[in-house]
Amino acid sequence: MPLKILVVDDASFTRDLIRRTLRKQFPAVEIEEAVNGRKAQQMLTKSQFDMVLCDWEMPEMTGVELLKWCREQPKYKKEDVPFVMITSRGDKSHVVEAVQSGVTDYLGKPFSSEQLANKVISAAKKHGLDKALTSQKPRESVSPGGVSSASLDVLMGAGKAAPVKATKFTNPDAPAVSVKDVKIPTMVRFENKQFRCMIVQFSKTEATMLIKSDDVVPQVLGQAVLDLEHKGVMNRLNYYVQSVATTEKKHDSTFLTVILNLIDQDSEKEAFISQLFDSL
Repeated sequence: MPLKILVVDDASFTRDLIRRTLRKQFPAVEIEEAVNGRKAQQMLTKSQFDMVLCDWEMPEMTGVELLKWCREQPKYKKEDVPFVMITSRGDKSHVVEAVQSGVTDYLGKPFSSEQLANKVISAAKKHGLDKALTSQKPRESVSPGGVSSASLDVLMGAGKAAPVKATKFTNPDAPAVSVKDVKIPTMVRFENKQFRCMIVQFSKTEATMLIKSDDVVPQVLGQAVLDLEHKGVMNRLNYYVQSVATTEKKHDSTFLTVILNLIDQDSEKEAFISQLFDSL
């Protein structure tokens, strides 16, 4: 039986990030979602879940209230089912309250996909669920380190650079390319501020870029609007920030590697991205 995880958060944006991360890292896992604690109660009563990932601050019922309710249920005792609290409330009093209420682990916002995956693995191990969690090999994610050698001179001269097409597979038996190395100069907006950027890796759902940010650092989970052009048509696509890392090995580096995940689910935009990807 696949491991069954319930994700509880009133923000669809956060639920989407968690769902994407879990599906990428743990393909065998079954994921269901609840928009608030009350809905989660109903779902937990009707079905048996193996793990709960829950936000703290939600309308109608907070995460800690749901946690206390779970621990009162015979089938959701602390020793049986891991409950991971995901929240920006990291002060000592809230951590203590969560621990006293029977929380398994605590993940602070903002968080990266790697941090989320590590917390899930840790919680699973505590309950002997790690084999079920990793029964299928996780897909490899795009690593910020893989683009650190890209030329920063190209980035700053983005207006003159031309996209470089990635080498296509000619072997019909070879697997389809899911991520392509590219050099696409364009514009991106974070928090209503526009930046020049260089996309260095691109897939139909993700974009890895280099930017020079002097005063605004993109926030993980924050929204980004990326300009992409294909056959003379410019499209503005909505992404969220999955991760941010310094490109150079200096903590005060102004050059950043940013990985974006696609939000848009519009059929026209998906078709546009597919055509663009195939042309690279």
